[in-house]
Amino acid sequence: MEIPGGIGWAERVVTHLFQTNTFVATYALEARLDALRQQRMLLRLLRDDVDVAASGITATDLTCSWRSEAQRGYDDQRNDLAGELRRAAGLLDTALTEVNAAIDEVGAEMTAATRLAPGLAPDLVPTWVPR
Repeated sequence: MEIPGGIGWAERVVTHLFQTNTFVATYALEARLDALRQQRMLLRLLRDDVDVAASGITATDLTCSWRSEAQRGYDDQRNDLAGELRRAAGLLDTALTEVNAAIDEVGAEMTAATRLAPGLAPDLVPTWVPR
């Protein structure tokens, strides 16, 4: 039995199921996307801090011939630390690239989750679904 001017029973059922499944899929993807964006923000902050620290300890005196043995040893340790920090910055850049790729992937999945599943009868497609 149909209500005049209303939505048919089958269309209501299909619309409800479609909306429920799409909502669950998009909710999980949105949560994942939020987590990835948070991770990206934290990685950027950490990388910036590492860059600042590396630039702050880079040796300014290249000759150090006038310095004592202890001062030259200290400079060597500073140079080693600066090198480690530069390597850490490189690893953080790699991690950022991977997180950005994951964000793009989740974005594509979200787009796909909102599309109509193939095989659904066109007359039963909810009006809010892009065709």
